[in-house]
Amino acid sequence: MKELEKTKRISISTVLFILVLIIGVLTFKQPKNVYKKTHGETLKTFTSTNYLVDLDAVDEQNSVLIDVRSKYDYARSHIKNAINLPTAEILDNESITAFKDLKSEGKIAVLYGKNPNEANSAWMILYQLGFDNIKNLNVAAHHSENNLLVIKYDLEKPIPKYMDIFKPIAPEKVAVIKKVTPKPPIKVVPKKKKKKRKPEGGC
Repeated sequence: MKELEKTKRISISTVLFILVLIIGVLTFKQPKNVYKKTHGETLKTFTSTNYLVDLDAVDEQNSVLIDVRSKYDYARSHIKNAINLPTAEILDNESITAFKDLKSEGKIAVLYGKNPNEANSAWMILYQLGFDNIKNLNVAAHHSENNLLVIKYDLEKPIPKYMDIFKPIAPEKVAVIKKVTPKPPIKVVPKKKKKKRKPEGGC
């Protein structure tokens, strides 16, 4: 009788365990966004600056400008025909669908912000997700009297030679200053004045 009860308990626990596994498999969802590029591949492209494009080199027929600034900045003013997809919403379903559509149409998505640095974070995320049709616009954009001024961004800055920093610095010749020992002060002994004797009185 006891053995029968043990067998029932084991079979019930086994069935429950299998049910938990089945429910777990059925409810398991793969992550919505999976990186397809490694960090190494992304950095290699990023350091080559091949992902940058000048405004006058943008092909209007095969490119779409994407403004990654905030909705407020976009509403104030933006480049003509640009679409607003803020960096904060770049992973939303609507944004990902828009980028997938552009890729399937063979069009290049050209991102821009206040400067290329602002658009870099959006570019990195999208590039790692497998969108290799993404470029960054090499411009600086800022508002002036409710108008958007767009000028070419200067990336050419002096690159420091880091190895030179670690080179030992040759000590400079320092002039040796001789130590001058001060002469001991001459003690002046004051002379005692002799008291004048009073003349002795006579008879």
